[in-house]
Amino acid sequence: MILLLPDKIFLAISNYIQIIAAISGALVFLYFWHRCGGEETYLYVAGGFGLWGISNIAWYVNVLMGLRNMVFPSLIDIGMIASFLIMLIAFQKGLPKKQLAPHILLGLLVLFLIIPVGIIIIAGISASSLVTLLYFFACGSLIVIGLNHSLIAYPKILIGTLLFAFTFMIYPLREMFFLENPVLPIIGTFVSAGFSLIAIGWLSISKSTKILENF
Repeated sequence: MILLLPDKIFLAISNYIQIIAAISGALVFLYFWHRCGGEETYLYVAGGFGLWGISNIAWYVNVLMGLRNMVFPSLIDIGMIASFLIMLIAFQKGLPKKQLAPHILLGLLVLFLIIPVGIIIIAGISASSLVTLLYFFACGSLIVIGLNHSLIAYPKILIGTLLFAFTFMIYPLREMFFLENPVLPIIGTFVSAGFSLIAIGWLSISKSTKILENF
């Protein structure tokens, strides 16, 4: 699609699909939360999906209003970063802990922070560089906590999480340095795929998958 459609049309379609994936995923997990006696893991997953969807709707509304230069950095970024942290809590509560060597986890987190720290050193402290640091910290923490809670045992959730996290390590870099790059809008499709894989993977390991028979 990115090769066949004008960039603005591709970006619009990509955003629509991302929003549909996030909001529909949130509604599905809210349904499971209700049917499973209030199991809080589902509520956190729904919250992470839903908050990200609402934040992206706000991002796109700003773009439609001609405020493209005001979407980064902004409160929208805080909403997206918070959605990663909510997903992190869902991993902690919903997946069995499998302790990895602390030095490996710390090393991974340090590795994830090299780029934003380098940006701060080279370009100085600014709202953009600090928000970029928060994105990398939140995404890196999501991966590290997931790996520390048996995420490797659930390949669909793992791949979806990696797609989601790496997309939002690229996103702030695009907003700061590569806004006119014609290829980077493709990362939006990674978000849709990430949400879908996380949802499918979580439902496939859930005790409540029998509820699917009621649809």
